[in-house]
Amino acid sequence: MAEDPRTAVADWKVRPFRPPDAKAILAILRHSIEAAQWPAESYAKLSALPSGIVLVSEVNAEVIGFVAARSAADEGEILNIAVHPEFRRQGVASALLLAVLQTLRPSAVTHVFLELRASNLPARALYHHHGFVTSGFRKAYYRDPVEDAIQMQKDLTISSG
Repeated sequence: MAEDPRTAVADWKVRPFRPPDAKAILAILRHSIEAAQWPAESYAKLSALPSGIVLVSEVNAEVIGFVAARSAADEGEILNIAVHPEFRRQGVASALLLAVLQTLRPSAVTHVFLELRASNLPARALYHHHGFVTSGFRKAYYRDPVEDAIQMQKDLTISSG
């Protein structure tokens, strides 16, 4: 009998995206209505760009979370992040966020930006915990349902997680 991946969550790791991971990302997105619902090919396209970053977290060869980001000049942007519901609140999102920040640090990126649904309180707490601050709002930015966006940013020149 296969081991339940939830019992081995301490064994998860973060690694770069591979095209076959897109199917697992779509499965995670079906359970993550708060995340941007991109088509599968978007992740492969982004990861192929010099400025694109797509990382996944996996346990027992099963993708359980992902983060997508990009950089342009001295700015980075977190575009999408989600963790399968069975693995939430176990540090996976933090590990993904820290990994993408570490990937951006050696480049010229000094500030990282993101947007999230105003109602996504767990994500807001995660980002605040890792040094992001609220920098603005976008009225009725999201659809299905219509909702405001909160803009957040982090200064990478300040040393912290």
